[in-house]
Amino acid sequence: MAVSLATVRMTFMSAIARLRDPASEFIDSMPARYAQRFDLSDAREHSAIVGRRAGAPAHVELWQRLSKGGAVMCVVADDRPGLLSFISASLFAHVLDVVGAQVFTRRLPSGPEAVDLFWLRRTRGGPIVDDDAREVANVLGSLITGELTIEALAGRPRSAAKPRASSRLATRVAFGEDPRAGYSLLTVETYDRPGLLFAITRALADARVQIVASEATTRDGAVVDTFTLSELDGSPIRADHMGLLRIAVLRAIDAVVRDDGSV
Repeated sequence: MAVSLATVRMTFMSAIARLRDPASEFIDSMPARYAQRFDLSDAREHSAIVGRRAGAPAHVELWQRLSKGGAVMCVVADDRPGLLSFISASLFAHVLDVVGAQVFTRRLPSGPEAVDLFWLRRTRGGPIVDDDAREVANVLGSLITGELTIEALAGRPRSAAKPRASSRLATRVAFGEDPRAGYSLLTVETYDRPGLLFAITRALADARVQIVASEATTRDGAVVDTFTLSELDGSPIRADHMGLLRIAVLRAIDAVVRDDGSV
């Protein structure tokens, strides 16, 4: 089929415009799956948030406000083992429940940088506001610099959250193949409750594995969390380590169930 000169020119001009857009450089620095989920407009906004980090240990902003007081929070920090556990702890300490998550790592000359998005709702109280993002950034920064530990944070009084109704959904923790060579894919399926992501990521951090990427989705009270993992040296998860990780995650989920009082 013949293609008109006007169509060719329009395609060429669009490509040139994209190359001149700083957001395209941001997209190029992100994993391929980022471009599958977000458009150029989203990338401009995410890139601007990343730019406002300005060398801070952690930078946190609200990207979007959602219905019923929820929000999407963007978290930016140097990537490191245990970072997702630090982020989850900071959110949990502020009574912010993770409904969904998209976790990415940018490859920069200075080293890997995490750009993570969390769909949040407050387990109790009013809407999520900008002050929440600033408070999460302060706590996360203190965890990263070592001024605060997760153990000390967990010992702080936390606003009471209303337990959710119990569910008959069975918990499943399983390893599978990841399409990216050298990584292992851990899938966790269970029913959602406050503190679940924090419990799982802390168990993985304690087991000394690296979370390369993560996604979380929640629907009708059921949650599916997927974690792309490697050993700390970047090698695939050893077969004997998989069994221990599975037990650690199941124990962590069981502890959340007991604390939640759902069963």
